[in-house]
Amino acid sequence: MEDRERALPRALAARLAASGALRSSRWIRAFETVPRHVFVPQIFIDPAHTGTFELVDGTLPRQRERWLDLAYRDDPLVTQLEEGRTRWSSSSQPSLMARMLEALDFKGGERVLEIGTGTGYNAALLCAGLGSALVTSVDIDASLVSGARGRLCELGYTPALAVADGADGYPGAAPYDRIIATCSLPRVPPAWIGQAAPGALILVNLYRELGGGALALLRVSAGQASGHFASFFGGFIPTRTAAVPEDAVGLIGVHSGEPGERRRTVVPARALSDDAFDMLAALRLPGVQRVGLLPPGKPEQTWLLGDDRSWACQEGTDVRQGGPRRLWDEMEALYRKWSERGRPARDEIGLTVTADGEHRIWTGTSLEAGGPI
Repeated sequence: MEDRERALPRALAARLAASGALRSSRWIRAFETVPRHVFVPQIFIDPAHTGTFELVDGTLPRQRERWLDLAYRDDPLVTQLEEGRTRWSSSSQPSLMARMLEALDFKGGERVLEIGTGTGYNAALLCAGLGSALVTSVDIDASLVSGARGRLCELGYTPALAVADGADGYPGAAPYDRIIATCSLPRVPPAWIGQAAPGALILVNLYRELGGGALALLRVSAGQASGHFASFFGGFIPTRTAAVPEDAVGLIGVHSGEPGERRRTVVPARALSDDAFDMLAALRLPGVQRVGLLPPGKPEQTWLLGDDRSWACQEGTDVRQGGPRRLWDEMEALYRKWSERGRPARDEIGLTVTADGEHRIWTGTSLEAGGPI
């Protein structure tokens, strides 16, 4: 590699360490060693956030400097667009990747399963930090696995790669001491618990239409997985098998003329801006989207839209709602319960996943001590 290309990974690692995202020598060295640009030969950018993407191609000499600058920013990068540009793949934000690797508390010698190979960059970091023989990575997209394999081999990394649905884990190399998902899933699959060694750690972002960035860090014991959510936000592209929510704009158009049930709200919409309550609401209100609108000449509106055609519209101090569920009522009840518990922070909210897949959300030091929420 040229001198600048060697310097850029070191500079990225230094910035991540200065920010606190990187702490251990194992992962500082990995970020210094692995060149991110190798894994993102093409980057799609949308600086104006209009939905119109521009391709920056690292193979074109006139774009190379700009491409290198983009590759080493602490930003997620869109690396693949397809199906009318409604589906994409990406390289995750480096600081989030660093925080997740640190959270998994590697000591060395752990066998790790990565769900979501993507570009292969995170797999390369795992190989650099642990050794290729300990790393297995799967992705449902055969073209992504093929591309990642070539880039990893180019750099001398040889993890076990497979085309597979990550929700099924990968029994061929089990048991695993660590399972890390670089995609988002609606639930922790029971298969992961079955393929985890006793004491193993699982780190996964639970996908919710409301967002929330909930990263569950769970330890496996006695056939179940239990732990707290991370203090930091971690959101990923959902798996391609996840249900796609209905178009929010279309749903608002359908419901905007409905009178619904109207009353005064006791919890303002800004409650959903609290970092911890936002995550809790996302977890406890699955299948619900949130949209903010500013209609001309009217107060700002906050819409909650359920996948069962339930809806709620908050405007000023009033809320109206309709459909099978009363979404605003549910949100207010949850807010009161969260407040009664002392408004626990993100990492004071826990999750237990049983062997049969039941998810129990709680607060405090454990499900038994704090009770469900």
